[in-house]
Amino acid sequence: MENIMLKIRERYNQMSKGDKRISDFVLANHDRLLGMTAADIAEASGVSSASVIRFVKKMGAEGLDGFKLELASVRDQEDKKSEWRMADPILSEGDDLEAICGKMQARTDVAFRDFFYQLDRKALEQAVQMVKKARKIYLLGLGASYASAYDLFHKLRRAGYDANCYQDLNMVTEFFNYIDHRDLVLAFSYSGQSKEILYSCEKARERRAKVIAVTRRNESPLKKLVDICLTVPELEDVRRVGAFESLQTSLMMGWLIYLGTIREDFARIEIELVKTNRMVEGLKEKE
Repeated sequence: MENIMLKIRERYNQMSKGDKRISDFVLANHDRLLGMTAADIAEASGVSSASVIRFVKKMGAEGLDGFKLELASVRDQEDKKSEWRMADPILSEGDDLEAICGKMQARTDVAFRDFFYQLDRKALEQAVQMVKKARKIYLLGLGASYASAYDLFHKLRRAGYDANCYQDLNMVTEFFNYIDHRDLVLAFSYSGQSKEILYSCEKARERRAKVIAVTRRNESPLKKLVDICLTVPELEDVRRVGAFESLQTSLMMGWLIYLGTIREDFARIEIELVKTNRMVEGLKEKE
């Protein structure tokens, strides 16, 4: 059964104002809600009882009692002060810096909790094995997704893997003329809709290279083009004011790929990482 709290958070940005009010109340008071009637929830949320019943059915429950059972199955041991409070948009008129910090802390806490809840560990292990066996690795990304791609590129390169990452995807696609079944393309794209990423992945598949995607859980054209899809929670709308949760969780996926890749040969790689650090010591000021 899918975590009902994750389901609510992922659908939040597409909800009506009334459903958002109910969601805000549920996410902030899910323990207290277990003893409430539809009328109680409606009064606390500022909506009608009928709206509450429609809401729980939209979430996949047959009725309020079934919805409560799903909530009861969610074991959330985190301190109440870090409980999720929806911020839509992330900045509200009158927010001071303390309020912004509180919102970002809540969003980050929830993003990583949901990330590990929905993480497909089997797919992650398969992706790690592909990375380890690849002759060459091409990392793709645009915008905020490029930051995740570049971070993983740097880590793999330092560990001695033949990794490549370029901002110019036109250049990357030209290089695909030389790839084959021994090579791997790893594409970061939260939307899964960027034409440049889709085109590059199509060309990589034509050359029989393996393709891995790191993208949101929602269906997208990118998912149909890849051998393995590693998903992150869809907590942000594609048309967002900034990549917050999506960037953090995509970076986390990259870190897991990296750590999984080097874990069996870490003794040797650790020595090489020390050597790479020494190579740039001359560029640092002496204290």
